[in-house]
Amino acid sequence: MVEQVDDPKRAVSKYHEGFSRGDSDLALSVIGSEFFMFNGNYSGEPTNWQAHMYLEGADREQWPQLFLQEAGPYENQFRFIHEDIRGDAAVVVTLENGKNRFRSWENEMVTWFLGRHAGNWKILGLFIRDISNPG
Repeated sequence: MVEQVDDPKRAVSKYHEGFSRGDSDLALSVIGSEFFMFNGNYSGEPTNWQAHMYLEGADREQWPQLFLQEAGPYENQFRFIHEDIRGDAAVVVTLENGKNRFRSWENEMVTWFLGRHAGNWKILGLFIRDISNPG
């Protein structure tokens, strides 16, 4: 039985825990049925932002495992700096420090977008201000 996640911050924590432990199923358990990522291109100015990916169906289900295979191992420490909940929508902001096979990051600001269905919070997408798409 899948554990109910009744707190948006807990969903973000489980996402990171899954990748850090190499447990793609745990990471997937807190990702919504559709999932997106956008990059800030090192800017808070929306005209600089970049689309990174959108996943649904089999692509979404396979992505955590493929990410770990390509970019693992994954290490990340984070702290919550903001949370706002309105009804069944939430925004959570973290500052993160970590690394994977391809890059490392320090004080990277990440904005998480979540939705709640039947009391269960899921990550719908995220925006990483301090990264750009690979060249």
